[in-house]
Amino acid sequence: MRIGVGVWSLFAGFLAVIPHAHAAVSIEKLQIQGGETVLVVRGEFEFGDRPEALSAAVAQSGARVVTFNSNGGNVHAAMAFGRTIRALGLETVQLRAAECASACALAFVGGARRTAEPGSIGVHQSSFSGDAALDGHEAVAAVQAMTAEIMTYLIEMGVDPKLLQLSLSIPSSDIRYLTAGEMTQFGVTTSVPTTNQTVTAAAGNSPPMKQGSTIAAPSEEARALRFIADYHDAWSRANPEAMGFMNTAYADSVSFYGKTVSRDDVLKEKAAFAERWPQRAYSVKYRSERVVCAATCTVSGVVEWFAHSLRRAKSSSGIADFSLIWDPSTSRIMSETGKVLAVDRKAREPARIISQWHDQNGDCRGGSGDSDETWKACDRREAIGAKLQAVGWCFGRDGEAGYQMEWHACGR
Repeated sequence: MRIGVGVWSLFAGFLAVIPHAHAAVSIEKLQIQGGETVLVVRGEFEFGDRPEALSAAVAQSGARVVTFNSNGGNVHAAMAFGRTIRALGLETVQLRAAECASACALAFVGGARRTAEPGSIGVHQSSFSGDAALDGHEAVAAVQAMTAEIMTYLIEMGVDPKLLQLSLSIPSSDIRYLTAGEMTQFGVTTSVPTTNQTVTAAAGNSPPMKQGSTIAAPSEEARALRFIADYHDAWSRANPEAMGFMNTAYADSVSFYGKTVSRDDVLKEKAAFAERWPQRAYSVKYRSERVVCAATCTVSGVVEWFAHSLRRAKSSSGIADFSLIWDPSTSRIMSETGKVLAVDRKAREPARIISQWHDQNGDCRGGSGDSDETWKACDRREAIGAKLQAVGWCFGRDGEAGYQMEWHACGR
């Protein structure tokens, strides 16, 4: 979907009549010309907010764009929404007429593609809730832990962690709204507008705008590779988020392992597998991907997995190749096939995924801090680490020095 200034004006008109809420976030639908839907995340993020509501809204509406009307809230909830937005491959767009400040900025950068008007994204220091009773030592430890989590998240989302340095320089009682140059510099936005697109309102009170701008899109090969990464990231998440992504990932008719079936048939099979193996880590081996695009894109590669069922006390581990035909015009899978190359009998730990983590950790820690490849390795390491945590594995224990830390089953 291409978003222009006309859409931004439409959002502004729609959001202007909705007062800011100081309650848990809600998700509202905004229809634009052609029947396409944009989701509006409104209100303050709270600890109990569940991003599964966003996944359900995407599955129901088919929306591919999210915008915000939020002045912040709980940092962890905002990052959970951001990760869900990324797993679903959604685009985020932000307007100066609305507001996305404080923790909301973390949710915004979850967008696979991000566009914002100058002055629409606000940052400042994080703060504790008024009822958080912490002594000096606890407060220092909590601040350090939160800072580390936010930095890890920003790197995971492809944002320069120097943004955090700027945020920490602004008191929590104040807000610093980013300029267009700063958003580009820090990687908060990923694209710049070009000209001439008309969008009219299908809902709301805004008049049509006859002059606007479209977002420059990445190459189809880059989009296809991004989709494959998002696909396996989503499949490694909890079942509601995983199925929320799958609901939007397939065409109405799919060539599925040599048989032409309906999208509903594919989803039933995916849902049955997810129910059988509720904890999953699927990670594509770095540099195994191949992509060729013409009218459609053929993407192939090698993926390693570890799956676990606590209820059945069973685990599965192995390696497989995969091949997808993906339609860049619809962002849907038209064909899927593959074969298992090896299964690790009686596997009880995600050794393959841990090995991938160590490979990327070595490139991250051993590379030059001035090299983009180093930062990309760090991004891959964090993404793999999140998958290991999803299957119940933790890195290090309290009181251990960095050189002592290893991956282990959480709680052991």
